[in-house]
Amino acid sequence: MRILIIADEVWNDEVHGNNVLSNWFSGFDAEFAHIYGSPGSPKNNSCTNYFQVTDIMMAKSILGKPAGRAFKISVSDMQQENGSVAEAKPEKFYQIMKSMTGEGLRTVREMIWQAGKYDTVALKKFVTDFNPDIVFCPRLLTPKVLRLEKIVSTMTKAPFVAFTADDEASLMQVSYSPLFWIKRHLFRKQFKKHIGLYKHYYTFSEEQANEYHRLYNVPASTLYKGGNFNTEFKPKQVHEPIRMVYAGRFYCSRWKTLGQISKAIKNINSAGVRIIMDVYTPDTVTDEQRSAICLSEDVQIKGRVTPAELREIYAVSDIALHVESFEKKYKYATRVSFSTKIVDLMASSCAIMAICWHQHAGYQYLKKNDAAFCIPATDEIEPVLRRIAHNPVVIEEYAKKAWKCGKKHHSTKEIQAQIMEKFTSVIEDSKILSMKSTL
Repeated sequence: MRILIIADEVWNDEVHGNNVLSNWFSGFDAEFAHIYGSPGSPKNNSCTNYFQVTDIMMAKSILGKPAGRAFKISVSDMQQENGSVAEAKPEKFYQIMKSMTGEGLRTVREMIWQAGKYDTVALKKFVTDFNPDIVFCPRLLTPKVLRLEKIVSTMTKAPFVAFTADDEASLMQVSYSPLFWIKRHLFRKQFKKHIGLYKHYYTFSEEQANEYHRLYNVPASTLYKGGNFNTEFKPKQVHEPIRMVYAGRFYCSRWKTLGQISKAIKNINSAGVRIIMDVYTPDTVTDEQRSAICLSEDVQIKGRVTPAELREIYAVSDIALHVESFEKKYKYATRVSFSTKIVDLMASSCAIMAICWHQHAGYQYLKKNDAAFCIPATDEIEPVLRRIAHNPVVIEEYAKKAWKCGKKHHSTKEIQAQIMEKFTSVIEDSKILSMKSTL
């Protein structure tokens, strides 16, 4: 099976530690090619054939050379970081691009991708030479990606399958920018036309899968990240004090929820240290964030760690945190998200504590499967932590529940079998339809 992947981000397991592509496709019986729209070099054990387009290429293409370049790189060179001809990431330029938080500035960036010219000759050669059996699009669909998918769809008869982990086109959003809503409505019209391209649509959220099937009549189902649950669960003794850990970004005001946890810990520890919390984030921490989170010496921010280091940290921790913001804007924005980190937490031997809006997809899943301490409001954080501090044996119980949920629903082997079965079915159905159309 030849699988062409179209994604916004580079397939690099070190840059994206929770990269689901390697989780889904490591050891998969297939050949891969990857088209991506960002700077940086790939680093994985599955794919050696790439076509890259970046912001800089697109900006230059408006008046100059068309954008995009194909390249090949061996797995050994990727691991040694040698021999890549991919465009490197100019840190200053992309810091500016990522800082474009205003709707007007984001629109300028989108316009560059709409006005820029793809090197369609090179892109078509890349697609034709690879001759895919199926095109897989794991991404948040944006005008940028939509245009790229449409162009590629004219270059191959292979069926398309999509995956999203985000709210792509619903109106359940919060914004006071007229430009945001104009763009949202225009994109919804494009989305409704474009979604007919896909033979199947994967989501992280069962609610979103049902919604897409109902609204757009596209076959849809959930697809989760897999985990390693091959061994039996090994219980570990709860530490004194209880060790809590958060690993992740601060964006979408998650840091404010961490601040509420820190406040609860400070109150609980007033008569003696019962709970400590370590926070690991790749983000640059502002003074405001540090002041909100580090309310006592019992809460520490310790910066970035590698996925391997994080596994070691989880091994000596008791409770692993999954948190989201309670601000309305971000509650809606992350409503259908199911963090890939949740499956990692299930395999971590820690108990999971999910502190999120009760309509958040990850919260609903963990609550439904009784796989975590689930806290749907900030004023419930301290009471729950106090009960746990007085009866820490429940940590062992929920660590086992999380593991059992992971073993039942998230075995990597079963997830990969699920993908293979669906892709094979889509390819066969596409061949049958193609044969009928020629009769």
